[in-house]
Amino acid sequence: MIQVQWNRKFEVGHERIDFEHKIFLGLIRDVSLAPQQGIQKERILRHLNEVKKYAVFHFTSEENIMFDVTYPDRERHIKEHEILLALLTDKTHQYRSEEIELDDIVSYLFEWFALHTTQIDTKLSHYISDV
Repeated sequence: MIQVQWNRKFEVGHERIDFEHKIFLGLIRDVSLAPQQGIQKERILRHLNEVKKYAVFHFTSEENIMFDVTYPDRERHIKEHEILLALLTDKTHQYRSEEIELDDIVSYLFEWFALHTTQIDTKLSHYISDV
């Protein structure tokens, strides 16, 4: 099992984005701990739906910031968000039909989160700071 926990390296230096990232990662952590807590599959699927809905909210929030500052790499960044949502939907269906394990989804989400925040979101934050 992967250890899903907040680390300061995920901070991008933008108060609202960092706040939302902490919530996002907390939801991923809840999913990762669900089996240990004896939570049944149907409830885990609801947790995954919550992660997806929060991701939609957070991505919209982040994209609005990009529009506000006329971020030049906005379209590519938005594409990254769309890819995560599509893959999360696919992986959730695969988990529902028992084609993959929950750990596969958690690993994917955490790795995506870690790379996206430390690389893609950090670029956005630096751009905002320079504007």
